[in-house]
Amino acid sequence: MKFSAILLILIQFPLHAQCDPEYTYFDTIPDNVNIISGDSCFYTSDIDVLNALINDNDLDYNSPLELGTQTWFSGRLKILVAGNYGNSSGVNDTIFTLPDSIGNWDQLSSLYLEWNRIESLPESFNQLTNLQSFYISNNQLQYLPNDFGNLTILYLLDIGYNELDSLPESFCDLSGLTYLWAFNNTLSSVPACICSLDINWNDMDAAWYPYFAIGGNQLCDDVPECVANSEHFHTSLDQFYYSFMVTDSQDCDAAAVGGDLIIPEKIHLFNPYPNPFNPTTTIEFSIPQT
Repeated sequence: MKFSAILLILIQFPLHAQCDPEYTYFDTIPDNVNIISGDSCFYTSDIDVLNALINDNDLDYNSPLELGTQTWFSGRLKILVAGNYGNSSGVNDTIFTLPDSIGNWDQLSSLYLEWNRIESLPESFNQLTNLQSFYISNNQLQYLPNDFGNLTILYLLDIGYNELDSLPESFCDLSGLTYLWAFNNTLSSVPACICSLDINWNDMDAAWYPYFAIGGNQLCDDVPECVANSEHFHTSLDQFYYSFMVTDSQDCDAAAVGGDLIIPEKIHLFNPYPNPFNPTTTIEFSIPQT
């Protein structure tokens, strides 16, 4: 009888007792979750960040495991695909903000956040020191954290089609960076030390993707030599079909608009008269409010 009672407990609760205190048991694993190694025990801190991401953006999920496409290894989140692609592989609505606790994903190796409306990265993002690939194109990213260079094993960075106007000095500490796609922002400067990075500034990989591309910005003055002389200084990838490489020159006309705007106090017309067909001249102008 005693043996039967123990067996009944094990049948009813087969995995609860196997989860360490820092892990959470889930009895239902959705199809979007890939478990490379492990069971139904998931690191609670990783789960908490998923919950925060859902709550902060009012996403509609019944379980944190339903968000995007997730890959787990030994109970830790390794890959998260949370782009807003309009299909089942990403999120079901737009992500506007990332939780401050995102730094707890310290075992994450790949993060996909394309086509959302993210404007900034939390300060704790620098704690993702195992991150190897980061895709955040087609967002509204306005700056990178000053200590972004802490991600020293980052291999691929896609920050294309955002609103970045500069890169932090710590960017030069990304010693593992092999792919840098920074096209179609509003970059007017990059750190001079960027040339210290071991990036192939001119060539393509076996799949015909450039290792480096920075077209469609406003890099016009004091551009580091490795960037200015790159074969891909005016190169971008098509916004909707990354398989197509396109030419997008630096917009130096837009860059020249900066500085103080001078409004003339007097306007002189050169020989406005005589005009026998129209003896009067009408001038329309507007003065912007300051």
